[in-house]
Amino acid sequence: MNRYKKVRGMHDLLPYETEKWQSVERTLMDVARLYGYKEIRVPVIEERALFERSIGSSTDIIAKEIYSFKDRKGRDLALRPEGTASVVRAFLESEMPYARKITKLYYYGQMFRYDRPQKGRYRQFYQFGTELFGGADPFFDGEVIEMLNAMVKNLNLPGYFFSINTLGCPQCKIRYTGIIREWMSGRRNKLCNDCQIRLETAPLRILDCKNTECREITRYAPDIRETLCEECKRHFGQVEEYLRKADIPYRVQPNLVRGLDYYTRTIFEMFAGDDENAVAAGGRYDSLVSDLGGPNIPAIGFAIGMERLLSLIKDKTKKTFNFVYCICIGRQAKIKGIEIARSLRDAGIITEIDYEERGLKSQMKEANRSGARWCIILGEQELEKNEIIIRDMVTGKQENVAYGNYLEIGKELINAEKP
Repeated sequence: MNRYKKVRGMHDLLPYETEKWQSVERTLMDVARLYGYKEIRVPVIEERALFERSIGSSTDIIAKEIYSFKDRKGRDLALRPEGTASVVRAFLESEMPYARKITKLYYYGQMFRYDRPQKGRYRQFYQFGTELFGGADPFFDGEVIEMLNAMVKNLNLPGYFFSINTLGCPQCKIRYTGIIREWMSGRRNKLCNDCQIRLETAPLRILDCKNTECREITRYAPDIRETLCEECKRHFGQVEEYLRKADIPYRVQPNLVRGLDYYTRTIFEMFAGDDENAVAAGGRYDSLVSDLGGPNIPAIGFAIGMERLLSLIKDKTKKTFNFVYCICIGRQAKIKGIEIARSLRDAGIITEIDYEERGLKSQMKEANRSGARWCIILGEQELEKNEIIIRDMVTGKQENVAYGNYLEIGKELINAEKP
């Protein structure tokens, strides 16, 4: 009989991995809350048209990568390929736009893209993201980047830095698009097939192409900063001022454009180590809320690719954990062990107990494999003496404890090992 395997591009997170993931997730959420962000949870399924309108129908995500399907009523639906569009949709569908001037939200969950699986990139992947609605001042851009900086700093991510750029306001963006189209037209034959199509549909995306020949050409493309209006120059200059004063490692990358249509003005990516792929990215999208039928509300946000982030963080998970493994030899000891386990759990101490009729040696091996820090042993002799054995699984030291004192002593031992 054939055994089933996971679908290509999907991945399992096994128990020894989820400990690390949960620790990182807590750090990201804790930092977001420090900056006043609150969690929002949105569905993984949306109308396909939502993503076509927000991301852009000619983007690679929509043209090549989106998981879309018709439901039983013939509606065109899609698995979300990114989080911003869904959050904006939920923001508009609620009363949030009218509740207060500034709204700060964070989200976490699975995204789906039919991409080529490779290291740190899957077809089902996790993103942590933030969105800020209502803030037009460039210092909001700086604070968002500062928050991301605080997250990776708290995670001790090695050698990270930010690449930043500006796409200008919609008028600057349109003007620069025309300049790039004209400049690239004279080099059309040297572009890859996809970029030759982009030249007609979305010239700025040529600057984001990963093809080696295209990247060499775009190195010499006109710099958007030379075409910015005075207001956009001022905005970007104040973003840089904020980053310098916050001592955030960044560099201006003139060819940085990002691959989504909705970005305006500030955009950024965060890299770490020698990895050429961005770990996190984001930017300002001042027109997206109104493009999706809402009022004219400026916004900015970012998303972190969790798989890439986790691959760069050194695993500090200990082989042993502060929980108790209860070994009971014989039926009467098992009944007593149930009482012990219940008391420990009521006291907030993680406790496992083996109910199988196995010998001491076999259960000790299982306790060791479990990673338990402490082991409670209870057999006929201990029952007669009205005591239990508490064993330190790291040092091998053990002591006999009167039954009436096990809970108090157990709490002291566990609490002594907490960081």
